[in-house]
Amino acid sequence: MTEQEASDISLGGETVKAALGKFIMALIGFVGTIIFARWLGSDSLGGYYLLLTAAALSNRPVQGLAEAIQKRGSESGFELEQTLSVGTLVVIGWTALAALIAYALRGYLQSFFGFPGSVSAFVALLASLSGFFILQSQLVALGRISRNQWFDTVRSYLTFPAQLGFLILGWGAAGVAIGEVVATLLLYVPMYRSFGTGFARPTVETMRSLWEYAKYSIPNEYLTHTYSQLDMLLLGFLVGKSATGEYGVALRLTVPAAFVSMVATQGLFSRVSNLRSKGERVDIDVQNTLSFASIVAIPMLVGGVLLDEQLVVTAYSAEYKSAATLLVGLLVFQLLRTQSQVLDGVVAGLDRPNVKVKVNSVLLAVNVIVGVALTVAYGAIGVVIATVIAEAVRYGFLAWYVKQSIPSVSLFPRSMAEQAASAVGMGIVVYGLRQTLAIDSWLILGVVLGAGAVAYTGILFTLSESFRVTITGISETLYGEWRRWSPLSRS
Repeated sequence: MTEQEASDISLGGETVKAALGKFIMALIGFVGTIIFARWLGSDSLGGYYLLLTAAALSNRPVQGLAEAIQKRGSESGFELEQTLSVGTLVVIGWTALAALIAYALRGYLQSFFGFPGSVSAFVALLASLSGFFILQSQLVALGRISRNQWFDTVRSYLTFPAQLGFLILGWGAAGVAIGEVVATLLLYVPMYRSFGTGFARPTVETMRSLWEYAKYSIPNEYLTHTYSQLDMLLLGFLVGKSATGEYGVALRLTVPAAFVSMVATQGLFSRVSNLRSKGERVDIDVQNTLSFASIVAIPMLVGGVLLDEQLVVTAYSAEYKSAATLLVGLLVFQLLRTQSQVLDGVVAGLDRPNVKVKVNSVLLAVNVIVGVALTVAYGAIGVVIATVIAEAVRYGFLAWYVKQSIPSVSLFPRSMAEQAASAVGMGIVVYGLRQTLAIDSWLILGVVLGAGAVAYTGILFTLSESFRVTITGISETLYGEWRRWSPLSRS
């Protein structure tokens, strides 16, 4: 059993380090997408994305188990050695079953994916990612969200050259998949060594405890994945491929808004679970996380309102100009998501996966019914409106449940008002620059965005005492990490 638990780790410091890794990982992903699109062509690239989608759907049970491992492993006194053994056995068994089914259907799957070697690449990708998820769950159970994120970031930077290498060797789309497999496998040993536990024979009680959580987290994985893909499916069936492309472009521009809440939620989940298992209060950690979950989303929404067309056209060309009408709606969705995501993690940490299943079932039904109606009536913007409505419903349910469970927590901390005021001040600066400069290149757009970021940070630093305290604490944590690892500090 490990000596250090999730509540012993600085959540703020871990979140900042993990978010930095997330942004860096997104950069290499963006570059890779452009290169592979040009190299493979639309048909082979489409086949590769179909393979990724199939692998993502197939590993939902493993991801559901990984969430159960994170929950139980974060509880004080729980044996992580046993959860690692259970996870490993499930990955081996699930991969063997998937391989048998895939090779039995290899003729159909080969035609569906559309490129040679796709079935073997599918099985290899499913196996490698499933093992990676189990190792991640062990790390996050200990509160090590930054270490987990940086392993993922390193994996991305290993994946890119590996994929290029296989492409150069002529492996095509299968090589892109195998490149990810190789990079993922290279991280197994350092990840295993980093959390300091071995294997132990799981007891019946451990397996029963994991199953009590996993029987809800597994179906919840399918519900959330379906919800995340629903907009694309509706647009593809009801509007057409061009609308799907425009939606995808707008969505990619908004994803960074949720990076902070995404990584913070992982740490909060484990922290709430650990503190609750020891009978300690959790309201302060929940409130602190809610305070800063939207720190990027709020200014991005203001910037999107002012620069919607300039952002889309500069990034993707005038061909995607229509996507600008979707950008603001998706930024509203991301803002709601940054708060509901945190609340979702709190519910998981409170050991109520059944509540998550109920909420996500209602959410999916609302999104389907409202989405179909609005998409038929208004086209692509209709599906965005439906997504905003569905996310608002999700937030409402989760906020009500968390408030009932933790009455002392404030769902609207003062920090959020300070961030909103700072974003308005930033908006005045950006609006003035937009009126003065012709935003027709990456350079000018970068100047405007940079000025907006400086203005937002400066105003927030002036207005918010909690932001100043947080920045100071995080700076001390990061400096301590630098002193620990830098050879210059030991000279």
